[in-house]
Amino acid sequence: MRISALRISDDNPELSAGTGKTRAFFSQTYPAIVSVATINELVEYAANIGGDLRLCLHKDPSFRHHDMIIVQRSDRFVFPHRHPVGMGETWNILRGEMAVFVFDDSGAVIDARRLTPDTEFLYRAGDSQFHLLMTLSPFAVYHESKPGPFEGPSDNMVAPWMPDVNNAAAIADYRNSLLSLI
Repeated sequence: MRISALRISDDNPELSAGTGKTRAFFSQTYPAIVSVATINELVEYAANIGGDLRLCLHKDPSFRHHDMIIVQRSDRFVFPHRHPVGMGETWNILRGEMAVFVFDDSGAVIDARRLTPDTEFLYRAGDSQFHLLMTLSPFAVYHESKPGPFEGPSDNMVAPWMPDVNNAAAIADYRNSLLSLI
């Protein structure tokens, strides 16, 4: 007997819908298997909703380990941030192209990488390091792995040296200055 890969749909009983700023599905069965077809469905679903999407391979945010398949669009800018001590993250790019930036506490870039499935495809940021992922292709699909549980806003500390989040021109300049490093 073979267990089928997860299928992405609103009425799949093997998935529960999450609440949050990014649309999410939580796998309710184990083992949780992700196939190329699963990723194709995630990409199509994300395109239909016009936003980012995550497939969480853990049952809910309280789990001690989080594995997520994330579809992220290039028009989304996630501000540099870090997580509490003891929380590093690993990203494995599956489709598309992304940049990873890691910063010291004063905002200096200590590493800048372009991730693609065919070149450098896996990156591990250390515990409590400021970091930023930026989608370079129209969308990217990546696997993110990190400790749980998810504690909401207290899980992310936005970098204090970031430009004013309400100043679109300053954010665009900042984004372009980072892109010049890769």
